[in-house]
Amino acid sequence: MKLIKLTLGLMPLISGLAFSPSVLAQCVQADVSVQYNISGSRTPTERDNDIDLQSDGACRGNASVTTGVQGNVGGRGRVRQSRVVRQRFDSRNDGNNYGGGSTVQIKSNPTIDVYNAADDL
Repeated sequence: MKLIKLTLGLMPLISGLAFSPSVLAQCVQADVSVQYNISGSRTPTERDNDIDLQSDGACRGNASVTTGVQGNVGGRGRVRQSRVVRQRFDSRNDGNNYGGGSTVQIKSNPTIDVYNAADDL
């Protein structure tokens, strides 16, 4: 008898799961880069890393990834590194906008400066 009550009690939960809308994958935008300088310069490296990730509307099932490495090894002079990244998802006018979620945006952009005394010799 307890098993019947438990089964009947779970029926609304099970039926709700069975007939709920399917889960839609979101979109992902990612930018991964490294900017490094290993030199005898005592002047800090001048860096620009201009990243613009945009997503309009409910996005579903897309991914965009940019990567970059900028490096300098040696020397004693001033170092300047610059990058510009633009990514845009526009799902408002694609004709297949059946819903979706917000876009997951990931930025991983370490900068590294290492003073190398051997460059001063």
